Amino acid sequence: MLHAICNLVSRSLIGRLLLSLGLALPCLGPAQAQSTGDSLAQYYRQMEQQLLSQGLLRQERRVPGLDAQTLARNFMAIAMRSEYTLRGGAATSSGHTAPLRRWETPIRLGVRFGASVDRAQQQRDLATIRGVAQRLQRASGHSMSLVNTQANFHVLVLSEAERANIRPVLQQIAPDLSRAAQNAVLRMRRNTFCMVVAIPGPDPAQGLQQAIAIVRAEHPPLMRQSCIEEELAQGMGLSNDSRDARPSIFNDDEEFGVLTRHDELLLRMLYSDSLRCGMSAGAVDDYVETLAAAVLRTG
Repeated sequence: MLHAICNLVSRSLIGRLLLSLGLALPCLGPAQAQSTGDSLAQYYRQMEQQLLSQGLLRQERRVPGLDAQTLARNFMAIAMRSEYTLRGGAATSSGHTAPLRRWETPIRLGVRFGASVDRAQQQRDLATIRGVAQRLQRASGHSMSLVNTQANFHVLVLSEAERANIRPVLQQIAPDLSRAAQNAVLRMRRNTFCMVVAIPGPDPAQGLQQAIAIVRAEHPPLMRQSCIEEELAQGMGLSNDSRDARPSIFNDDEEFGVLTRHDELLLRMLYSDSLRCGMSAGAVDDYVETLAAAVLRTG
């Protein structure tokens, strides 16, 4: 299960939070942290093997049979609805219609690793993230690159101990940060494989301004790849999952473990010049099928 959250708390506070997560984090004692991490890593290894044995986490990207009507319907379900919102002290399920959200400025990806992630794994993750960013840029036509400074989209690869004990740091660097924003990260259950929080500007026309993706350090290779691909794409504005979306990674049944051609076409639609940030679902619905037909013809 992968979550995308539209953040409703102060943009400036979250901005300071995301740009400062390189600070040393409080953690469990070494023995306890190691035990927790080993147990969770084993759990995810077993889950990955179970999914594979069921024919899930498929790796093919091009699946035949896609038509404009299906693509249009899935666009409305995935791009024009919110999966979760931050309300009432925690992340809560939404599914409500939402205005169109995308980035209007270049996306600058900053990747940070917890101390639990060894150097070799860091290099593998960086290569994966760089490749996914290139794929997303080609699909959307929107600039997306890795940077060392001034990132606006942060990818944090953290162990359970590093993630679950971050509250004191959050309170230190952003004392007025809502508990909902903190709890979205702190209370990830183990069946939440990863998460992205996307932060819009104060004016809907400004688009998304910041994002933070959480990837569990305990994940085995295919689940790790799936998390990176889906969370980066959802952080670009495809914020919902739909049980009816197929062939797609944006479906909680885990059938596909990579972004498919269907998903890349959704991104092409989202970043089309014919759409604008802040458009209502009703406004988009008027000609979404025409747009879907047009992007299908492009490949």
